Amino acid sequence: MRLYPVVAVGMLAITDAFVNQALSVLAPDITASFGVSTGALTSLLAIQLLAVGVAPFLMATVVRGRPIRALVSIVTGLVWSVSTLAISFAGDIWTLGALLLVSGLANGSQIALHSPLLADIYPPAVRGRVLALYGAAMPAGAILSPLTVSALSGWFGLDWRAVYAVLGVLSLLGCLSALRLRDPGIGRHDEVTQGGNPLRSRTLRRVFAAFVAYGMLLVPAATFLSVHLKERWGMETDARGLFTACCSAGAIVALVAFGRRLDAIFQADPARVPIVAARIIACSALAFAAGASAPVLPLSLLAFFVGLVLTPMIVPMITLIMIAVTGPARRSYMASLFGVGLAIGGLAGAALLSTVEGTYGTAGAVASIALPGLLAGLLIASTARTIRADLIPVREENVNA
Repeated sequence: MRLYPVVAVGMLAITDAFVNQALSVLAPDITASFGVSTGALTSLLAIQLLAVGVAPFLMATVVRGRPIRALVSIVTGLVWSVSTLAISFAGDIWTLGALLLVSGLANGSQIALHSPLLADIYPPAVRGRVLALYGAAMPAGAILSPLTVSALSGWFGLDWRAVYAVLGVLSLLGCLSALRLRDPGIGRHDEVTQGGNPLRSRTLRRVFAAFVAYGMLLVPAATFLSVHLKERWGMETDARGLFTACCSAGAIVALVAFGRRLDAIFQADPARVPIVAARIIACSALAFAAGASAPVLPLSLLAFFVGLVLTPMIVPMITLIMIAVTGPARRSYMASLFGVGLAIGGLAGAALLSTVEGTYGTAGAVASIALPGLLAGLLIASTARTIRADLIPVREENVNA
């Protein structure tokens, strides 16, 4: 199996994390520099998130069944890299907002194009491990970006503008490493290019509902977990950052080790993948609840570690199910729709947990994450009854390639 394509696409995903992660760390310095409130910066971030929500559909429309996904992914990667570099020269908050908007629009390629592109580059027999390797890019970015920002601002004493300049250059170099990436064509390994109407697929409808419920677990988890560790156990920023980095490192190891096993499960019986996914979702949700209610810090950290290591393993499995039951020409649109579902779930989860926090405190809020997580597990498990009937047929020579 050639590693270059998945490494190149993963590198694009890592560079995408630079601007977002850096902004969360450098927000106090940026607001002080421009003389604006944190609320003003938060408003700009909300606009950026809106752009991120719309952009995947724009990217899917631009591609529209044409084999230009690799080219669009590289170009948009260069766009967000240049935007990151340009932030260092922003003269006012409005220029910063415009650059964040451009970056948010460019980010849409990651959601809409990366997974469908990898599905056409690699045969069905290895898609599980490829998606797992690509999934490792997210925790890798979560480690590299904050560490880079901390090193540049702490060890080298750079201000936020200089930090963004360096990040922009590093992001450009990362994107340039993907220049040899090529699109092999839509549906290269599949008998059916278009497939039926995705909205008529019982499997896809259930998986979308599960993604919304999973978003209620995934999106608020990190924020509420950090608050809980601060309020309940008095862990300071450096300790929480180190713990999060350790969890991300554990997730990378788990994803790399699990990929080959995921392929074996799918090849033996595709209906087993939803069952395994449901079990992992349930275990991660219960681990968060256990961490919130643990009586001592070591048990709390152990439970949260398990939850944070298992969580990144879920998206590759759900993506594998989506790819298996969606016609190649429609996968970019479905990936975009799933991204919206995840965002909707995140907003609903944040609202739910904020309400619970007001009544039961942060520990109760974190523990309540288990409920939508268990619901997501049940919804995913239910697709085991429908996935065989909805599978997109693949060319016989590629079944065990």
